[in-house]
Amino acid sequence: MQSPALHEKEQQRLEALRAMCVLDTPPVPELDRITRLAARLFDVPIVLISLVDNNRQWFKSRVGLDTLQTPRDISLCAHAILQPGRFLVNDAEHDPRFADNPLVAGPLHLRFYAGQPLHSLAGLPIGTLCLISPSPRTFSTQDEATLEDLAAIAQEYFQQQESSMRSRKTERELAHSHTLFEKTFAHAAVGIALVSITGRWLRVNQQLSSMLGYDVPTMQQKTFQEITHPDDLQADLAALKQLLDGEISAYSIEKRYFHANGSIVWVLLSVSLIYDEFDQSKSFVSVVTDITERKNIESELLSLQQELEQRVGLRTRELQVAVEQLHEEVELRTQVQHKLVLEKERFRLTLANATDAFIELDESGRVMAWNSAAEHIFGWTLDDALARPVAELVIPPQLREPGQNGFDQFVIGKADPAIDRHIQFKAMRKDGSEFPVELTLAENRIQGRRVVNAFLRDISQRKADEQEILSSRSRLRLITDNMPVLISFVDEQLRYQFANRTYESWFGGNTDSLIGTHMSELLDPKAYAHTKLYAAKALKGQQVSFDNKLVTRKGVLHVHTTLVPNFRADGRPQGFYILSQDITERKNLENKLAFEATHDALTGLPNRRAFMRVLHESLARSHRSGKGMALLFLDLDGFKQINDQRGHEFGDQVLRQFAQTLRNSVRETDTVARLAGDEFTVILEGLDVTELAVQTVAHKLLASLATVHTIGDEAVHLRASIGAATVAAGEPVTPEKLLAIADAAMYRAKAQGKHQVAIN
Repeated sequence: MQSPALHEKEQQRLEALRAMCVLDTPPVPELDRITRLAARLFDVPIVLISLVDNNRQWFKSRVGLDTLQTPRDISLCAHAILQPGRFLVNDAEHDPRFADNPLVAGPLHLRFYAGQPLHSLAGLPIGTLCLISPSPRTFSTQDEATLEDLAAIAQEYFQQQESSMRSRKTERELAHSHTLFEKTFAHAAVGIALVSITGRWLRVNQQLSSMLGYDVPTMQQKTFQEITHPDDLQADLAALKQLLDGEISAYSIEKRYFHANGSIVWVLLSVSLIYDEFDQSKSFVSVVTDITERKNIESELLSLQQELEQRVGLRTRELQVAVEQLHEEVELRTQVQHKLVLEKERFRLTLANATDAFIELDESGRVMAWNSAAEHIFGWTLDDALARPVAELVIPPQLREPGQNGFDQFVIGKADPAIDRHIQFKAMRKDGSEFPVELTLAENRIQGRRVVNAFLRDISQRKADEQEILSSRSRLRLITDNMPVLISFVDEQLRYQFANRTYESWFGGNTDSLIGTHMSELLDPKAYAHTKLYAAKALKGQQVSFDNKLVTRKGVLHVHTTLVPNFRADGRPQGFYILSQDITERKNLENKLAFEATHDALTGLPNRRAFMRVLHESLARSHRSGKGMALLFLDLDGFKQINDQRGHEFGDQVLRQFAQTLRNSVRETDTVARLAGDEFTVILEGLDVTELAVQTVAHKLLASLATVHTIGDEAVHLRASIGAATVAAGEPVTPEKLLAIADAAMYRAKAQGKHQVAIN
C-alpha cells in the first residue's frame, strides 16, 4: 500500500484548516445538500466532504458512510490534496498503489474514487469533495466539470468561514489596541496631543491641559504657534518641516509654552508623524514633559556658580593682601614669630579637610575661625561670622536655647562622657533655609587656653538617599506582596533572608518568622532534594529553571521555579533569588489533553495511536523476554443492524458494554484498544504456549459476551468474530504486518459463520 506523502506546505495547510474552526463541528445543511445532490447526480452510494487533518481525515458532510473519520495513512483524499486538480482512481483493486489498502481490501470494498481538492483563501488544500463506489467506472469530461462546480460551491463555504474567523480576530485585535491607546492617552503621566499639520490641537489629554492651564475645549480652539514662546517657534517649525519632508522620522526639543495665567512653562517636546492611509491625512503626535522645575534649578545653579566664582576671586584677593601684610608683620615683629608658627600649624591641622565646615569657638561660644567650606555651606563670610555667637549663625531660633545649654555643659567640662559627641540636627543658612547636618565636637588647649572645634557636614543628599532607599524598599515590598508568585532571597547557607506574603498563603505563618529559616525546614523532603540540585548551580552563578511539586496548605501544587544568582561587587555569587509560579492548572490541562489524545472518547480505551505504540513496545518485550505474544482482532457481529434498528445512542451503549466486557475478561498486563467503529484489539503478552493461550482467551471472551443479555432495559444478544495473529519469541514481524494478519483472520472467522475464532 502506498501511504500519502505530506504536502510541501503541510504546516501552513494545517494552520489554515484549523483557523476555519470547522473540525469536529456539527453538520451544516448547505454542505449536506451538496453531498446529497452529488450522490444523485453521479449515482454513487458514498459522497464525502473530507478534511485532511494531521493524522486523520474527518468528514464534515457524508452520504452513505457511518463513520466520522478514518486514518490519514489509508486515506485516498490525502493523495488527492497533493494534486493540482481532480484525482481519479477508476478501479482501485487493480491499482498497485491501493490494491492492499484496507478501504479497498476491507468491508468498504472501494473500487472507484474521484476527489476534487478544496482550497483555503491562500490556495492551500484542506480536503476534498469525493465520490466513492464499490464498482469500477469511468468518468467523463462532463462528470469532471460537474464535480468541479460542486466542489467550488463547497469550497466557497470554507473560504467564507475562514474569512469570517479572520475578520473576528482582526476586530478583537483592533478593539484591544484601541483600548490600550485610550487608557494610555487618558492616564499617561505626561502630556499627549494629536496636532494637525497646520498646528491646531485636535485632541489633548488631561495631563497636558492641566500642565498648560487651558481646559480641553479652549486648547482645541488654539494652535501650538499661538502659545509657543516667540524665541522657540522657528526652531520648532523648522523641525516640523523636516518631519513633513521625510528627512527625519521624529524629533525632540526643549521649548517654552505660555501658561493660561501668562507664566512660562518649559517642556521637553517629542514629535512624530502619523499618516492615515484610509483618508490620506497627516497629523502629529506630541508628547510633552514639564521640565520647568529642572530649568529653574539649572538657572539657580548657574547664578550660584557665578556668585561662588566672584566670592572665590574676592577671597583670593583678600588672601593676597593678608599674605603681604603678614610678611610685613613677620619682618617687623620677629618677637611674635613663635606664636605665628603655632597659628600656622593649627590652621594646617584643622583645615586639612576643607570639605566640611570647620568652626573654632572660644569658651563663650563665639566664632574664632570659620573656613571657606563654612562660608559655602552657611552663606556667612568670615568677616560676618568672627566674634559672633555660633548659635545665631547656624542654629534655627527654636533650637537655640537647648543647643546653648548643651554647649555650655560641654565647654565647662560637665557634660556626661557617655553623651555622643557626634550628633545630627537641623541647621540654618544665612537665607533662613534649614537643612540637616552632622556635628562633631572636639576640644583643644592652645597655650593654656580652652577652645572648641566643631566640624559640620551637610548631609542633605545622604538623608534624601536614605529616604529614597526606604521608599524603594516599601515599593518593592508592596509589589512583591501583591504578586501571585513566591518571591524570596536565600543566602549561601540556603537560609531565607526575604520572602513575600504569598509564602503565608502557601505555607502559613508569617514572612518575618521565615527569615533565617533553612529551606529544608520549609519544603517537604522530596521537594527540597529536587531543589537542592539546582540551588548548587545557582550558587555557582548559573541561572536555572525547573518544575517540581510542593506540599502546601492548598494541597500539592505543580510549580515552575527560576533561581537567579545575586553577585557581590567582585563578581562572586552570594545567594540567589527564588521566583516560583503555580502551574497546577496548566499541568492538569496538559495531562487531560495527553489522555484525550491517546484514548477513545466513547469507551475510555486506548485509541489506534496508543495501540500502535503499545504494540511496538510489546513486540520489543517479546524479543527481550523470549516469550511469545498474540494480537486478537475483534469485530461485533451485526452491529450495523443494531445501529440501524435501535439508533446510534443504543449502539454507543453496546460499544461501551463490549469494551467493559473485554477489559474484565483479560489480565491487567494485557492491552484492550478500540481501533474504530466496532473494531477492537487485545494484545496478549508473556505467553508460553501461544496458540493454546490464544484459544483459551478468545473462547473466554466469546463466553463472556454470551452472558450479556440486557443493556439498559433492552434485551441483547452480543456476538463477535475474533481473528488472532501469534508471534513466537524472536520472530521478526512488524506491528503493521501483525495487525494485517489478525484483521485477515477476523474476516475468515466471519466467513466461517461469525461468532467464531480464527488464528493466523
